[in-house]
Amino acid sequence: MSAPTGDVFLLFVYGTLKRGGLRHGPLARQVFRGEARTRPLYALYHVGAYPGLKPRPDGGQAVRGELYEVGRSLLPWLDREEGAPDLFALAPVEVEGVEGPAWAYYYQGDVTGRPLVESGVWDNHQDEE
Repeated sequence: MSAPTGDVFLLFVYGTLKRGGLRHGPLARQVFRGEARTRPLYALYHVGAYPGLKPRPDGGQAVRGELYEVGRSLLPWLDREEGAPDLFALAPVEVEGVEGPAWAYYYQGDVTGRPLVESGVWDNHQDEE
């Protein structure tokens, strides 16, 4: 699988890396491009204390998240946080209204029996109630 090239790349985040998420940390110092959503080619699963994105070209959903311009130097930290490449792996994602490549971390585990996040939106505060 290829990796982002250049000093800066677009990263789509949809779970704990979003603002208010447990793993947002250094992303707060990157350029926030705004809220974003994917084309309806994916499925978002509840895989524990975090969500997992999977490709689903047929019958997929639009997943809502945030888009950042991220310095390539942040990749080692992101990969550690995401357990890459075993738990999550970085790959291109199609984001509505975005020309050129954007990247996201896809869940690598089995989602059999895992509930779908029907709304396509992960709430980082859902377990605090």
